Amino acid sequence: MIVRFWGTRGSYPVAHPEMLRYGGNTTCLEVRAGGRCIILDAGTGLRLFGDSLTREAQPPRQFDMLITHTHWDHIIGFPFFAPLFDPTNQLQIYGLQRTQSSLRTTIASALSDPLLPLGLEDLRAELHFHEISENLCFSLGPDVHVSTARANHPYRALAYRIETADAALVFIPDTGPFHTVLFGDERIEWTGQPTANTHDDLQVLAEMRERIVDLARGADWLVYDAQFTDAQYVRFPHWGHSTAAQAREIAEAAGVRTLLLFHHDPHRTDRELDEILVEQQAVATAGLEVLTSYEGLELRKGGL
Repeated sequence: MIVRFWGTRGSYPVAHPEMLRYGGNTTCLEVRAGGRCIILDAGTGLRLFGDSLTREAQPPRQFDMLITHTHWDHIIGFPFFAPLFDPTNQLQIYGLQRTQSSLRTTIASALSDPLLPLGLEDLRAELHFHEISENLCFSLGPDVHVSTARANHPYRALAYRIETADAALVFIPDTGPFHTVLFGDERIEWTGQPTANTHDDLQVLAEMRERIVDLARGADWLVYDAQFTDAQYVRFPHWGHSTAAQAREIAEAAGVRTLLLFHHDPHRTDRELDEILVEQQAVATAGLEVLTSYEGLELRKGGL
């Protein structure tokens, strides 16, 4: 398995000299495994990945795109992905099934006038949309297995585990912790204090955390939401993001080998990210490697 990071920011892309080392594009990972080319989220980093494919002698013609959710920072790169304009390419696009709108309709709406001067009908690649649910297991070919769980994020989001005989990658770019706010399909009314959870809500949160830990159990790499500092989380618990410490606690509970802090706050400088990393490395349990994800990072384990 080969994993490449093309976008590591959250919320919106940034371009600033103090943020160049970790990168300014929003979420996108490339995974090569079992003869498949898998894309995790379609943030602005997807454009960079598309450009890189033009330099391959034999670029892939089939892609599997796994979308955690359709907030802007996770799909904004979609219409700028070069392979979409080649009729010899095929994309299988997976995303969370919702009652409000189908995955295809949501993507089509994001591409349509007056937001963009093109639509799905202008794309030349063959597109297939698959609406999936939490707690689902399916395969991409005979050698790549995918599992999902629900993340604690406004209007819901999916977490993914991609596993082969050689390696396991878990991708959880957007989630809040599991003790303060339970997010569903409704807007959280913010009054300065989190809405009190019912007993049933607390039970759902506990079960959600257990499933997230199970999804990440023993993984080689856990890519996890670490957008907030502790001080920021106190101010914005209704945004549905975690702190680096909360990410580390999940990694420790799941016994993963390497935690990669991800979905960096768009205001966070390289120096500040360095400081957060040092803090978490100092308190991590023995056997857990903590890293900060950056554009251009490449992870490898086993064969393809």
